[in-house]
Amino acid sequence: MELIGKILPGVAEMQNLHPMVVHFPIALLNGFLLMEVLGFIFRKEELRTAARWMLYLGTLGAMATVAFGLRAESTLPHNEAIHEILLRHKSFGITVLVLSIVLSVWRILRERRFKTTERVAHMIVAAIMLAVMTLGADMGGLMVYKHGAGVKAVPMADGHDHSVGDRYHHEGSGATGLHDKDGHDQGSHNH
Repeated sequence: MELIGKILPGVAEMQNLHPMVVHFPIALLNGFLLMEVLGFIFRKEELRTAARWMLYLGTLGAMATVAFGLRAESTLPHNEAIHEILLRHKSFGITVLVLSIVLSVWRILRERRFKTTERVAHMIVAAIMLAVMTLGADMGGLMVYKHGAGVKAVPMADGHDHSVGDRYHHEGSGATGLHDKDGHDQGSHNH
């Protein structure tokens, strides 16, 4: 683990590997539907082939993501508010996995005999899967970005100043573009 920490210090600090793998099914399954729709519209077999492989790889990524997510669920310190979000996140993730498996098996069994209506039905199920995945990703973001699940708190430095030379500083205005929830400019003073 010490070697991993030297090469990948960010990974060494992670409480679990779920965040490392979750982006693969998100990218691949979205890419699958895009390629499938383009292949359907332009009647290009190359695009359909790309879609097929993105679906299969995205399904494998969803398997890994759910496996790491289930492991993270049992080790992630959390409160009641996070627990409720976590349950919804988990059910969305498992639903995406099941739908991706169904789509993959459907594709394997029917690929050569897909009729237009069946291909459209396949894309509709894929769109539903992506909608569920979006809801699941939103729940994951809510856990992390609102409640801080799975991340370490950032210690605040005394006298940290954003007023001069900050990359968000607007020329001549003195404002940095950093505002708190009340609209107060956080960059024009010391805090």
